[in-house]
Amino acid sequence: MRKKSIIINCATAIILATGFSSFMAQSAEGISPLLPGATTGGAAGALPPDGLYFSMDTEYEYGHVSDGSGDTARTPGGERIKEKNASAVASLLWVPGWNVLGARYGAAIAQPYKFTQTKFHDGPDNSTVDSNGLVNTSISPAILSWDLTNGYHLGTGLAVVLPNGKFDYSYSASAGRKVKSDTTIGNDFWTFEPNVAISYLNDGWNFTLNNILDLNTKNNTTNYKTGNFYYLDATVTKKINNFTVGVIGNYTKQISDDKIKGQTVAAIDGLNSEGSRVEHVLLGPLLGYDFGSFSVTGRFLYSIHAENDQDNSFFHLGFTVPISF
Repeated sequence: MRKKSIIINCATAIILATGFSSFMAQSAEGISPLLPGATTGGAAGALPPDGLYFSMDTEYEYGHVSDGSGDTARTPGGERIKEKNASAVASLLWVPGWNVLGARYGAAIAQPYKFTQTKFHDGPDNSTVDSNGLVNTSISPAILSWDLTNGYHLGTGLAVVLPNGKFDYSYSASAGRKVKSDTTIGNDFWTFEPNVAISYLNDGWNFTLNNILDLNTKNNTTNYKTGNFYYLDATVTKKINNFTVGVIGNYTKQISDDKIKGQTVAAIDGLNSEGSRVEHVLLGPLLGYDFGSFSVTGRFLYSIHAENDQDNSFFHLGFTVPISF
Protein backbone atom coordinates (compact mmCIF):
# COMPACT_ATOMS: atom_id res chain seq x y z
CA MET A 1 0.00 0.00 0.00
CA ARG A 2 2.83 2.44 0.73
CA LYS A 3 4.38 1.90 -2.69
CA LYS A 4 0.97 2.13 -4.37
CA SER A 5 0.14 5.48 -2.75
CA ILE A 6 3.44 6.98 -3.94
CA ILE A 7 2.98 5.84 -7.52
CA ILE A 8 -0.71 6.79 -7.89
CA ASN A 9 0.09 10.44 -7.24
CA CYS A 10 2.41 10.75 -10.18
CA ALA A 11 2.02 8.29 -13.02
CA THR A 12 -0.38 10.65 -14.77
CA ALA A 13 2.05 13.53 -14.25
CA ILE A 14 3.88 12.34 -17.36
CA ILE A 15 0.96 13.57 -19.48
CA LEU A 16 -0.10 16.73 -17.60
CA ALA A 17 0.72 19.04 -20.49
CA THR A 18 -0.32 22.42 -19.09
CA GLY A 19 1.45 25.02 -21.21
CA PHE A 20 2.83 28.31 -19.95
CA SER A 21 2.05 31.54 -21.78
CA SER A 22 4.94 33.26 -23.52
CA PHE A 23 5.36 36.73 -24.97
CA MET A 24 5.67 36.07 -28.71
CA ALA A 25 8.64 38.38 -29.30
CA GLN A 26 10.56 36.84 -26.43
CA SER A 27 10.33 33.11 -26.97
CA ALA A 28 8.28 30.32 -28.49
CA GLU A 29 5.30 31.16 -30.65
CA GLY A 30 2.34 31.02 -28.26
CA ILE A 31 2.94 28.64 -25.35
CA SER A 32 5.33 25.85 -24.52
CA PRO A 33 3.54 22.49 -24.88
CA LEU A 34 4.72 21.35 -21.43
CA LEU A 35 4.62 23.42 -18.26
CA PRO A 36 8.07 23.50 -16.59
CA GLY A 37 7.90 21.17 -13.58
CA ALA A 38 4.60 19.60 -14.61
CA THR A 39 5.77 16.04 -13.87
CA THR A 40 7.37 16.78 -10.49
CA GLY A 41 5.95 15.17 -7.38
CA GLY A 42 5.80 11.51 -8.21
CA ALA A 43 7.54 8.43 -9.53
CA ALA A 44 7.43 9.06 -13.27
CA GLY A 45 9.49 5.91 -13.82
CA ALA A 46 6.77 3.64 -12.40
CA LEU A 47 3.15 2.84 -13.23
CA PRO A 48 0.45 2.30 -10.57
CA PRO A 49 -1.37 -1.02 -10.10
CA ASP A 50 -3.66 -2.14 -12.93
CA GLY A 51 -6.76 0.02 -13.32
CA LEU A 52 -8.16 3.30 -14.58
CA TYR A 53 -7.16 6.53 -12.82
CA PHE A 54 -8.58 10.04 -13.00
CA SER A 55 -6.45 13.07 -12.11
CA MET A 56 -7.17 16.79 -11.89
CA ASP A 57 -4.38 19.35 -11.54
CA THR A 58 -5.17 23.03 -11.00
CA GLU A 59 -2.36 25.55 -11.39
CA TYR A 60 -1.77 29.26 -10.78
CA GLU A 61 1.27 31.14 -12.07
CA TYR A 62 2.49 34.70 -11.94
CA GLY A 63 5.52 36.66 -13.10
CA HIS A 64 7.01 39.04 -15.64
CA VAL A 65 8.84 38.65 -18.94
CA SER A 66 12.64 38.25 -18.76
CA ASP A 67 15.10 38.94 -21.55
CA GLY A 68 18.13 36.94 -22.69
CA SER A 69 20.15 38.17 -19.69
CA GLY A 70 17.48 37.23 -17.15
CA ASP A 71 16.51 40.89 -16.59
CA THR A 72 13.01 42.36 -16.90
CA ALA A 73 12.21 42.73 -20.60
CA ARG A 74 10.37 45.54 -22.33
CA THR A 75 8.51 45.77 -25.61
CA PRO A 76 9.90 47.98 -28.41
CA GLY A 77 7.59 50.71 -27.01
CA GLY A 78 9.20 50.46 -23.55
CA GLU A 79 6.38 48.57 -21.84
CA ARG A 80 6.97 46.02 -19.10
CA ILE A 81 4.90 42.83 -19.35
CA LYS A 82 3.36 41.02 -16.38
CA GLU A 83 1.19 37.94 -16.55
CA LYS A 84 -1.12 35.89 -14.36
CA ASN A 85 -2.40 32.52 -15.52
CA ALA A 86 -4.58 29.76 -14.13
CA SER A 87 -5.23 26.37 -15.65
CA ALA A 88 -6.86 23.03 -14.97
CA VAL A 89 -5.85 19.70 -16.51
CA ALA A 90 -8.10 16.64 -16.46
CA SER A 91 -6.41 13.34 -17.32
CA LEU A 92 -7.12 9.63 -17.53
CA LEU A 93 -4.50 6.90 -17.15
CA TRP A 94 -5.24 3.30 -18.17
CA VAL A 95 -3.06 0.44 -16.95
CA PRO A 96 -4.59 -2.74 -18.42
CA GLY A 97 -2.11 -5.29 -17.06
CA TRP A 98 -0.38 -5.90 -20.37
CA ASN A 99 3.32 -6.77 -20.66
CA VAL A 100 5.26 -5.21 -23.55
CA LEU A 101 8.97 -5.90 -24.02
CA GLY A 102 9.18 -6.99 -20.40
CA ALA A 103 7.59 -3.74 -19.20
CA ARG A 104 4.18 -2.88 -17.80
CA TYR A 105 2.07 -0.91 -20.29
CA GLY A 106 -0.11 2.17 -19.83
CA ALA A 107 -1.85 4.80 -21.97
CA ALA A 108 -3.17 8.24 -21.09
CA ILE A 109 -4.96 11.36 -22.30
CA ALA A 110 -4.93 14.88 -20.82
CA GLN A 111 -6.98 17.99 -21.62
CA PRO A 112 -5.92 21.39 -20.22
CA TYR A 113 -8.02 24.57 -20.03
CA LYS A 114 -6.28 27.88 -19.38
CA PHE A 115 -7.12 31.43 -18.23
CA THR A 116 -4.57 34.19 -18.93
CA GLN A 117 -4.22 37.86 -18.04
CA THR A 118 -1.38 39.88 -19.57
CA LYS A 119 -0.69 43.45 -18.44
CA PHE A 120 1.45 45.91 -20.38
CA HIS A 121 2.87 48.57 -18.03
CA ASP A 122 4.13 51.91 -19.37
CA GLY A 123 4.48 54.37 -16.47
CA PRO A 124 0.98 55.26 -15.20
CA ASP A 125 -0.68 53.76 -18.28
CA ASN A 126 -1.65 50.08 -18.30
CA SER A 127 -3.41 47.87 -20.79
CA THR A 128 -4.68 44.35 -20.17
CA VAL A 129 -5.40 41.38 -22.43
CA ASP A 130 -7.60 38.61 -20.98
CA SER A 131 -8.21 35.27 -22.63
CA ASN A 132 -9.28 31.71 -21.89
CA GLY A 133 -9.76 28.50 -23.81
CA LEU A 134 -8.64 24.97 -24.49
CA VAL A 135 -4.94 24.17 -24.61
CA ASN A 136 -3.84 21.39 -26.94
CA THR A 137 -4.88 17.83 -26.05
CA SER A 138 -2.05 15.46 -25.06
CA ILE A 139 -2.34 11.75 -25.90
CA SER A 140 0.15 9.16 -24.62
CA PRO A 141 -0.50 5.95 -26.59
CA ALA A 142 2.35 4.06 -24.92
CA ILE A 143 3.87 4.38 -21.44
CA LEU A 144 6.26 1.57 -20.46
CA SER A 145 7.70 0.86 -17.01
CA TRP A 146 10.32 -1.73 -16.13
CA ASP A 147 10.85 -2.96 -12.56
CA LEU A 148 14.64 -3.13 -12.27
CA THR A 149 14.40 -4.69 -8.77
CA ASN A 150 15.84 -3.33 -5.53
CA GLY A 151 13.44 -0.37 -5.70
CA TYR A 152 14.54 0.94 -9.09
CA HIS A 153 12.10 1.58 -11.94
CA LEU A 154 12.76 2.74 -15.50
CA GLY A 155 10.00 4.41 -17.45
CA THR A 156 9.65 5.73 -20.98
CA GLY A 157 6.83 6.91 -23.19
CA LEU A 158 5.69 9.19 -25.97
CA ALA A 159 3.08 11.95 -25.71
CA VAL A 160 1.60 13.49 -28.85
CA VAL A 161 0.27 17.05 -28.43
CA LEU A 162 -2.44 17.74 -31.00
CA PRO A 163 -2.82 21.11 -32.81
CA ASN A 164 -6.38 21.55 -31.54
CA GLY A 165 -6.23 24.33 -28.93
CA LYS A 166 -7.79 27.79 -29.18
CA PHE A 167 -5.90 29.94 -31.71
CA ASP A 168 -6.64 32.63 -34.29
CA TYR A 169 -4.64 34.96 -36.49
CA SER A 170 -4.38 38.52 -37.73
CA TYR A 171 -2.22 40.04 -40.46
CA SER A 172 0.78 42.06 -39.26
CA ALA A 173 1.95 44.69 -41.75
CA SER A 174 5.25 45.16 -39.89
CA ALA A 175 5.98 41.43 -39.96
CA GLY A 176 4.61 41.02 -43.46
CA ARG A 177 2.77 37.84 -42.50
CA LYS A 178 -0.02 36.42 -40.39
CA VAL A 179 0.71 36.25 -36.65
CA LYS A 180 -1.15 34.77 -33.71
CA SER A 181 -3.59 37.08 -31.94
CA ASP A 182 -3.03 38.25 -28.35
CA THR A 183 -5.92 36.07 -27.16
CA THR A 184 -4.51 32.81 -28.56
CA ILE A 185 -4.25 29.98 -25.99
CA GLY A 186 -3.25 26.91 -27.99
CA ASN A 187 -0.66 26.01 -30.62
CA ASP A 188 -1.33 25.41 -34.31
CA PHE A 189 1.42 22.81 -34.64
CA TRP A 190 2.19 19.27 -33.50
CA THR A 191 4.51 18.42 -30.62
CA PHE A 192 6.03 15.02 -29.89
CA GLU A 193 7.25 14.41 -26.32
CA PRO A 194 9.41 11.35 -25.62
CA ASN A 195 10.60 10.88 -22.05
CA VAL A 196 12.94 8.67 -20.01
CA ALA A 197 12.53 8.54 -16.21
CA ILE A 198 14.31 6.70 -13.41
CA SER A 199 12.66 6.25 -10.01
CA TYR A 200 13.94 4.76 -6.77
CA LEU A 201 11.15 3.74 -4.37
CA ASN A 202 12.03 2.29 -0.97
CA ASP A 203 10.74 2.65 2.62
CA GLY A 204 8.50 5.60 1.69
CA TRP A 205 11.23 7.42 -0.22
CA ASN A 206 10.83 8.53 -3.82
CA PHE A 207 13.82 9.77 -5.81
CA THR A 208 12.88 10.50 -9.43
CA LEU A 209 14.53 12.17 -12.42
CA ASN A 210 12.35 12.62 -15.52
CA ASN A 211 13.94 13.70 -18.82
CA ILE A 212 11.55 15.04 -21.46
CA LEU A 213 12.00 16.41 -24.98
CA ASP A 214 9.57 18.66 -26.87
CA LEU A 215 9.99 18.16 -30.63
CA ASN A 216 7.90 20.80 -32.41
CA THR A 217 6.71 20.99 -36.01
CA LYS A 218 6.30 24.23 -38.00
CA ASN A 219 3.18 26.38 -37.95
CA ASN A 220 2.41 26.47 -41.68
CA THR A 221 0.13 29.50 -41.34
CA THR A 222 2.78 31.79 -39.79
CA ASN A 223 5.90 30.00 -41.13
CA TYR A 224 7.13 30.01 -37.51
CA LYS A 225 8.91 26.96 -36.09
CA THR A 226 9.24 26.92 -32.32
CA GLY A 227 12.55 25.47 -31.18
CA ASN A 228 12.81 22.13 -29.39
CA PHE A 229 12.92 21.97 -25.58
CA TYR A 230 14.59 19.79 -22.94
CA TYR A 231 13.04 19.42 -19.46
CA LEU A 232 14.50 17.81 -16.36
CA ASP A 233 11.99 17.34 -13.51
CA ALA A 234 13.46 16.22 -10.16
CA THR A 235 11.59 14.86 -7.13
CA VAL A 236 12.71 13.86 -3.63
CA THR A 237 9.86 12.94 -1.27
CA LYS A 238 9.27 10.92 1.90
CA LYS A 239 5.97 9.37 2.98
CA ILE A 240 5.35 9.71 6.74
CA ASN A 241 2.13 7.97 7.74
CA ASN A 242 -0.50 9.53 5.45
CA PHE A 243 1.59 12.61 4.67
CA THR A 244 4.12 13.05 1.88
CA VAL A 245 6.71 15.84 2.13
CA GLY A 246 9.56 16.73 -0.17
CA VAL A 247 11.45 19.00 -2.50
CA ILE A 248 10.91 19.34 -6.25
CA GLY A 249 12.76 21.16 -9.02
CA ASN A 250 12.88 21.79 -12.74
CA TYR A 251 15.44 22.78 -15.34
CA THR A 252 14.11 23.81 -18.76
CA LYS A 253 16.33 24.63 -21.73
CA GLN A 254 15.42 25.39 -25.31
CA ILE A 255 17.93 23.43 -27.39
CA SER A 256 17.25 24.80 -30.89
CA ASP A 257 16.38 28.24 -32.25
CA ASP A 258 12.97 29.63 -33.04
CA LYS A 259 12.85 30.24 -36.80
CA ILE A 260 10.69 32.13 -39.26
CA LYS A 261 11.04 31.08 -42.89
CA GLY A 262 14.26 29.30 -41.96
CA GLN A 263 15.89 32.29 -40.23
CA THR A 264 16.41 32.63 -36.49
CA VAL A 265 14.00 34.97 -34.76
CA ALA A 266 16.78 37.27 -33.54
CA ALA A 267 18.11 37.66 -37.07
CA ILE A 268 14.69 38.93 -38.14
CA ASP A 269 13.36 41.13 -35.33
CA GLY A 270 16.67 42.18 -33.75
CA LEU A 271 15.10 42.22 -30.28
CA ASN A 272 16.54 39.22 -28.49
CA SER A 273 19.52 36.97 -28.00
CA GLU A 274 20.27 34.65 -30.91
CA GLY A 275 17.35 32.29 -31.46
CA SER A 276 15.44 33.59 -28.40
CA ARG A 277 16.27 30.39 -26.52
CA VAL A 278 14.25 29.90 -23.32
CA GLU A 279 15.77 28.81 -20.00
CA HIS A 280 14.13 28.20 -16.60
CA VAL A 281 15.27 27.04 -13.15
CA LEU A 282 12.57 26.28 -10.54
CA LEU A 283 12.70 24.89 -6.99
CA GLY A 284 10.16 24.42 -4.22
CA PRO A 285 8.36 22.25 -1.62
CA LEU A 286 5.72 19.54 -1.89
CA LEU A 287 3.06 18.46 0.61
CA GLY A 288 0.58 15.64 0.03
CA TYR A 289 -1.98 13.62 1.97
CA ASP A 290 -3.30 10.13 1.22
CA PHE A 291 -6.98 9.73 2.18
CA GLY A 292 -6.99 6.06 1.20
CA SER A 293 -9.49 6.22 -1.68
CA PHE A 294 -7.77 9.26 -3.21
CA SER A 295 -4.74 11.49 -2.67
CA VAL A 296 -4.24 15.28 -2.72
CA THR A 297 -0.93 17.05 -3.42
CA GLY A 298 0.16 20.69 -3.29
CA ARG A 299 3.33 21.84 -5.05
CA PHE A 300 5.05 25.22 -5.25
CA LEU A 301 7.81 25.94 -7.77
CA TYR A 302 9.59 29.25 -7.23
CA SER A 303 11.36 30.81 -10.20
CA ILE A 304 15.08 31.13 -9.51
CA HIS A 305 16.07 32.09 -13.06
CA ALA A 306 14.42 32.68 -16.44
CA GLU A 307 15.62 33.89 -19.83
CA ASN A 308 13.69 34.93 -22.95
CA ASP A 309 10.34 34.04 -21.44
CA GLN A 310 7.84 34.64 -18.68
CA ASP A 311 9.69 34.52 -15.33
CA ASN A 312 6.89 32.65 -13.57
CA SER A 313 6.47 30.86 -10.25
CA PHE A 314 3.88 28.08 -10.12
CA PHE A 315 1.47 26.72 -7.51
CA HIS A 316 -0.24 23.37 -8.17
CA LEU A 317 -3.06 21.65 -6.29
CA GLY A 318 -4.21 18.29 -7.60
CA PHE A 319 -5.82 14.99 -6.77
CA THR A 320 -5.77 11.46 -8.17
CA VAL A 321 -8.46 8.81 -7.69
CA PRO A 322 -8.72 5.24 -9.03
CA ILE A 323 -12.10 4.76 -10.73
CA SER A 324 -11.77 1.06 -11.55
CA PHE A 325 -9.66 -1.89 -10.51
